[in-house]
Amino acid sequence: MRSGKFQFYMLQFLYFCSMTANPFPFKVLFCFENESKILIEIKRTDIQSEDKSRIYKWLIIRKQNENENENLIGQLTFQSMEQTDGEQVRQFSEGTLIWDADQATFNDEAMKPVKAEEVSEEWLEIIARTT
Repeated sequence: MRSGKFQFYMLQFLYFCSMTANPFPFKVLFCFENESKILIEIKRTDIQSEDKSRIYKWLIIRKQNENENENLIGQLTFQSMEQTDGEQVRQFSEGTLIWDADQATFNDEAMKPVKAEEVSEEWLEIIARTT
């Protein structure tokens, strides 16, 4: 009986942790940033589908909206990916993202890698409202 109560409370605790650990319906996989934009790959956790394009999304967030008609956040059009010798490449209709553990470039524009847990709450909320 005692182990049954322990299991019950442990399951409640784990459920609570899973609900509070990530309040958003997605997980950040990769993130890159510079002074004008953020590129971020998310994995939707609220969708079950065989179609990977519904689950995995690459987004671009413009920090400085120079053109009022331009959206603050948009989705990149994924074309292909490859990985060789620690370097990753993602090809989009909008350009090419290349990165390794220390640095990244998007269309030859320098970007810095950002750890998923360091993505600001503000940007996560913007993503949640628009995806």
